[in-house]
Amino acid sequence: MPSYLPDYEKLYECSDVYSTRPFKAGIEADFEYSCALLRGDIKPSETIEVRHMRGTHTPALAIHTGFSLLLHDSIIEAFIQNQITGWETFRIALYGKNDEIIPNYSGVSITGRCNPLDYSRSEIVYREYPGGIFPRFKGSYFKDDFWDGTDLFMDNPDTRGYTLNKYVSERVKNIFDNLKTKNLEFTNLTGTEIDVMMIAKERRPEHLR
Repeated sequence: MPSYLPDYEKLYECSDVYSTRPFKAGIEADFEYSCALLRGDIKPSETIEVRHMRGTHTPALAIHTGFSLLLHDSIIEAFIQNQITGWETFRIALYGKNDEIIPNYSGVSITGRCNPLDYSRSEIVYREYPGGIFPRFKGSYFKDDFWDGTDLFMDNPDTRGYTLNKYVSERVKNIFDNLKTKNLEFTNLTGTEIDVMMIAKERRPEHLR
């Protein structure tokens, strides 16, 4: 697999927004199957059922399920027109708040890959909270700078397996921005932060274990 030098200023972590207002949906599958579907490790021949869980009646153009993204045909078309790489679609039946079928959405698996995050390259910053001052890793960098150059990608497994982090290129972020998709959050990889204690000891630098 070829490797491209990542420009971390133009790569982003894609995550759900912390709000109960947007339309939220869940895939009718267990955890292992949902993970494999997200990562493109399986290619279902059957239609996957996805049901409204909470939030408004009306879905946005992009729906975060906690695993795979569900994207409206308008975003899929923009991906195709812009030759976005690192993704595949799967068929879904999306059910709304009143159990009605909502058409024109597909599920998306992410097939692009990078190496696991190398926290020894992250900056340590300290943030004050009501419970005290705590260290946080700032900045996400891939081990050996390995990235396959795709526009949608996830990390390869390390000794503890893999995470469910989703990453996108600036081109993908611009498509979502241009279509005014508000219910996804994009954080530049140089600005990501996470509590040191949230990372398993085996994934931390030795002096922080």
